[in-house]
Amino acid sequence: MQARTRASYFFQRVWANGWNPQDANACRQALAEIRHAGDRFVLARHLLDYSRLQWVSSAYRDAYRSAVESWEILSEGGEANPYLNHAYLLGLYIVPWSLLFLGEWGEALHAIDDGITMMEKNGDAHRAQTLRLYRAWVHFHAMDFAGVVATCASMLSWVGEPTRPSVLRFSLMLAGAAETALGHYAQAREHLVAAREEMERQTVIIDWYRRMPLASALTHLWLATGELAQAQQEAEQFLTVTLGTAERTWQALAWEANARVALAARDLARAHACMAQALVTMEGVEVPLAAWRVHATAVELHERTGNSGVAAHHRALSRATILQLAQSLPADEPLRATFLAAPSVRQILADV
Repeated sequence: MQARTRASYFFQRVWANGWNPQDANACRQALAEIRHAGDRFVLARHLLDYSRLQWVSSAYRDAYRSAVESWEILSEGGEANPYLNHAYLLGLYIVPWSLLFLGEWGEALHAIDDGITMMEKNGDAHRAQTLRLYRAWVHFHAMDFAGVVATCASMLSWVGEPTRPSVLRFSLMLAGAAETALGHYAQAREHLVAAREEMERQTVIIDWYRRMPLASALTHLWLATGELAQAQQEAEQFLTVTLGTAERTWQALAWEANARVALAARDLARAHACMAQALVTMEGVEVPLAAWRVHATAVELHERTGNSGVAAHHRALSRATILQLAQSLPADEPLRATFLAAPSVRQILADV
């Protein structure tokens, strides 16, 4: 019971307040004690909690394995129907999140669609809608920006109640990022500023994580509109919030965003320094969502400075990751063609 209390306490401290390596380690140690005690059904719930800490520290594959192990335990039997167990339902989120960041997009979509079907069958409109939002997150990374905007518009008209601020602000953030990519800058600014104001007005659980993609979206917006001073300020804020975590995907993307801002300002020395940090950040971890973008920006940087050999090396690395992401989707999945047809992707895939 003491181990269970510690595991829950330290998990909730991180999930609510932000990344803390000491708390995460204490949760891991408590989980080891729970596992040693031998009650698998007790283990299952705490394993799901810990999987979320693994996910926010870029251990995406471990997070996936922990969630699947929890599901397997719950499916073994017991008094409760696993489909009505809160831990099982948490897995409906962490499994696709992990698969998304691993670049296994086809499996992520499959897990989400299975979850939506289950929720609709059980009349759980809340969770079904939330899963649709996470499907839109996959679509965003696969460059289906119009699809993201359509999904978020539906979400924003549905979640307009103060009891669901978490879903509301994530919808605003995702919609704003997609509107920027579509060139709809006024709408993008409206959504992203609203998301930031919501966070400043009232902090809710895991806002500390959402501040990373929000800062990324705002940096891209200011770059797209040519507001370089604001882009630089936001990129620096993006870097600050990510470096306070153990999240390597967002850290690498923050360094890459700072490199892009430096390129726009023609500060090639800073661009090189930021790019070097982005590459170091990705060493030893699976971060395909960042990898293809970081290497693509490296191509632009080294082509601009006349290092054609280095540029070709980064193009090959970016291209390999792009193809890995595309091939994770079934050949008949429209999202695969959408991703490969995106201008930034085509530019890397083009013959040198």
